[in-house]
Amino acid sequence: PYTDLQKIWEAGMTSADKWKLNSTGYFEKTFAYEGAGTLSTSHGNGAAATQVTLVVEQYGAGPTSEVITMYPGPQ
Repeated sequence: PYTDLQKIWEAGMTSADKWKLNSTGYFEKTFAYEGAGTLSTSHGNGAAATQVTLVVEQYGAGPTSEVITMYPGPQ
């Protein structure tokens, strides 16, 4: 549900993990978060995810601008 996405976003925005500029020109950070899903069979063999990667626009307010995507664990 939407409220779950809001909670994940808030956890990412307040985590102490550092933002980095990725190869596609967006800011991203990976942070600890339980219960966000499972890892794909090719990137974790279907195990429960313990992290989320949050990707946001580079422009506007920098690393606090529009969400591009978020997904369980690093890929």
